[in-house]
Amino acid sequence: MAQLGILKQAGPLLLGRAGATVLGFALPLVLTRLLPQTEFGTYKQVWLVVTTGYFMLQLGMSGSLYYFVPRRDGRAQAWLTQSVASVSMLGALCGAGLWMARFAIARQFGNPDLATFALPMALIAFTMIATSPIEVQLTAEGKVGAAAWVIFLSDAVRVAASVVPLLLGWGLHGFFWAYVLHGALRMVLQAVMVLRNGGPSFDFALLREQIAYALPFGGAVLLDIPQRTFHQWAVGSAVDAAAFAIYAQGCFQVPIVNLLYLPISDVLQVKLAEPGGRAQGVQLFHDANLRLAALFFPFTAGMVAAAALFVPALFTHTYDASVPIFRVAILLTPLSALPLDGTLRALGRTKYLFHIFLVRLVVTVPSVLIGLRLFGMTGAIGGHTLAEAAVRIVMLERVRRELGTSWRGILPWGQLSLLATASLVASVPALVVSRWAAESPRPFAALCLAGAAYAVVYLTALALAPGEGGGLQRVRRALLGAPAPMAG
Repeated sequence: MAQLGILKQAGPLLLGRAGATVLGFALPLVLTRLLPQTEFGTYKQVWLVVTTGYFMLQLGMSGSLYYFVPRRDGRAQAWLTQSVASVSMLGALCGAGLWMARFAIARQFGNPDLATFALPMALIAFTMIATSPIEVQLTAEGKVGAAAWVIFLSDAVRVAASVVPLLLGWGLHGFFWAYVLHGALRMVLQAVMVLRNGGPSFDFALLREQIAYALPFGGAVLLDIPQRTFHQWAVGSAVDAAAFAIYAQGCFQVPIVNLLYLPISDVLQVKLAEPGGRAQGVQLFHDANLRLAALFFPFTAGMVAAAALFVPALFTHTYDASVPIFRVAILLTPLSALPLDGTLRALGRTKYLFHIFLVRLVVTVPSVLIGLRLFGMTGAIGGHTLAEAAVRIVMLERVRRELGTSWRGILPWGQLSLLATASLVASVPALVVSRWAAESPRPFAALCLAGAAYAVVYLTALALAPGEGGGLQRVRRALLGAPAPMAG
């Protein structure tokens, strides 16, 4: 039932991702201290190539499990088997393609060293794509606790295994082969999942139905991922590995975004796909949106204000040049408070996603190239952010029509305005502290001071907000309580 709230049902996933996030968040901090800047840039280039292939070449087959498995039609094993077989073939094609294109990839980034990592890069991409259904299947089955444990333990093994080779002096090659080992362990786990409950099950009629749903969304992702990563590829082809490291750290995505967005969006998809879910669509969308905004709005304002302390506190003053890039990149975070992709997928509008992602790609490419040419690396991320914001507004309009509500009713505007106002007011003292201590040799201590000032002013602004129960009570309900009342 929607009355239980999206956040409550996503709780185990949030905990699992929180544990994984603590470990994953530490990885770039460690790498910036263990690797020279040029080698760190090489690592980011390899990871960009691998993750681009990973997100593009699932072709929607893993994500389709969110749509089919919650039906409880007794065919969950067939949906899983067909998904695993499909993504395994796609992963093999991706790995082979990366191996054959290794020299072209090295030329694209102007970094001959990339070609020497071709084999582990290909194997990492293969195992990541081939095992992508694991957490999706468990979540779609309602086994969110098991999914949370898999998420946490998988990242724990990955981080531990990858750092050890660096500490032993085996360099980036040892680092990436540890990733290959991690992928092999996930392959074993997935094999166990497929062999349970009677083993593999194929039904070609069901496969055609699954492909018919997945391919439009998979085609949309083929457009979506190039759009999301184009700014990195454009900058990577224009600068050397050391400068790319500066840009990559500026585009660093603080894990709180994926930590909250993914599980809430996943559960939202499952609830909308369940019988009777669409009738409660507006309330479910409000529920997810307000819970995300309650953290993303203050987080964004605080990060923009304290960026000059946050970046060196995490990555040392070596990456001070990343600060203006980071300030622009973090402006994407409030857009993640709108779970648009998941909503449209749950409503079966995968063909629309394909069309709108094509539009977004067409808008993004010139925006990034013009920004890069006029304003350098900061202009590249700025062009990307503007294009993303424009298309998100168009997607929100489509969700509004699909859910049969007005612009007044599609979002909880009153609560969102309260959060935005308090966030902006609280950013003033944080910005003052940040400018006063920007050159501090102890940026972490100054960051803590800026964070404390932000928190005090933010909570005070909420407490003084007019309305029943005050702003603090309304935010508390947004995070922990029953779904927010519908506007309009």
